Amino acid sequence: MAGVSSRADWAEQSPEQPAISAPDCSAGSSCETQAISPSIGADTLAPARALAAIATQRTSARNILGFVVWPIVVAVLVVVAGWALKRWFRYDRSLLRAARAGLRRGEFHLEYQPVVSVRRARCVGVEALLRWDNQKYGALGPAHYMEFIEDSSLIGPMTRFVVSRAAQELREIGAPKSLYLGVTAPASYLISSGFNAHLADVGSLGVPPLILKIGAGSARKFKKRLIPLMAQAREKGVRFALSAVRPTDVGLELSKEMSFEMVKIDRNVLANDPDERSRQVSALTRMGHEIGAVVVVEGIENAAHHHIARTSRAEFGQGFFYSRALSASRLKEFIETVNAPSSERPGAATMLTWRVRNF
Repeated sequence: MAGVSSRADWAEQSPEQPAISAPDCSAGSSCETQAISPSIGADTLAPARALAAIATQRTSARNILGFVVWPIVVAVLVVVAGWALKRWFRYDRSLLRAARAGLRRGEFHLEYQPVVSVRRARCVGVEALLRWDNQKYGALGPAHYMEFIEDSSLIGPMTRFVVSRAAQELREIGAPKSLYLGVTAPASYLISSGFNAHLADVGSLGVPPLILKIGAGSARKFKKRLIPLMAQAREKGVRFALSAVRPTDVGLELSKEMSFEMVKIDRNVLANDPDERSRQVSALTRMGHEIGAVVVVEGIENAAHHHIARTSRAEFGQGFFYSRALSASRLKEFIETVNAPSSERPGAATMLTWRVRNF
C-alpha cells in the first residue's frame, strides 16, 4: 500500500504528459506519432482562422460587387447607348446628314426673287434662294430646312455654294453688272473662321455687287464681333443689309462703326390692318434713311402693298406682286421684259402684266 501510495504521489508531482497526436499516415510519409502541446496547437490555428475570415470577407465583397455595382454599371452603359442612338436618329441630325450628302450629290439648286424699284418698276437686284430636291425634307419648303442648316456648321459650305453658283448662273444669263445679289448670311457664320477663308475667294468668283443680309436681332447680339469682320468684307467690295426689320427695331441703336447700305422691312409688317401697316412701313423707312440706307419692303403681294411702299418713300420692293422666285433662265426673261426700253412711262402695270402672263 505504501508503494502504491508513493507511486500515486509521484504521478501527481510529475510534469504533465504531452498529448499524443493521431498518426500522420498521409501519402508519401510514414505513420508517425507526434506529440503536440495544447498551447502550440492554438497558436497554429489562429492564423488559419484569420485567413479564413479574410477569404470570407473577400467573397462577400465580390458578392456585393456582383449584385450591386455591376448592375449599376450596366444600367449606365445602357442609358449612354440609348442617348447616343437617340441623338444619332434625332430629326435634326438626320436632316443635316441628308443635307450634307445632298450637297455632294447636287440636290440643291437656286431660284432668284427679283427686287424692283417701286417708282421706275425696273429690276435692280435679286435675292438668291436655296432649294432642295429631296422628297423627305426638301418638300417641306425652305422655311423648314433652312432653320436647321443656319444653326449648324453646314451653313458655311452652303453659303459658299450659293454665292459661287449664283455668280456662275448670273454670268451665263448675261445679267446687268449693276444687278446686285442678295444672300442670307447668319451672324454665326460671319464671325466664324470659315467666313474669312470664303472672303478671300469672293473676288475671284466674279460675283456681282454682293449684299449679305444680317438679321436685326443678330446685329444687336454680335455687334462687337461683327464690326471688324464687316470692315474687312467691305474692302473686298461686299455690302450689308439689315434684314427682318420690324416695328420693335425702330430706334435701333447701332455703333458708329456698324453701318448698313440696305434695310429690309420684314414681310409680316404688311400683314397688319391697312392703317397700322402704312404707319409702320413709313416709320421703318424713316429709320432706314436716317442711317443712310436704301429701304426694301418685303412681302408686296398686291397693288395696295405696292402703293404703301411708294407712299412711304421706300426705294425698292420685293414680293409676288412683281414676280415669284424664278430659275436663272426665267430670270433672264424677266429682266429683259421689265428693263426693256419703252416710250411709255414705266410703272407697276409693267410688273403686273408680267405676273399675269407668266403665272
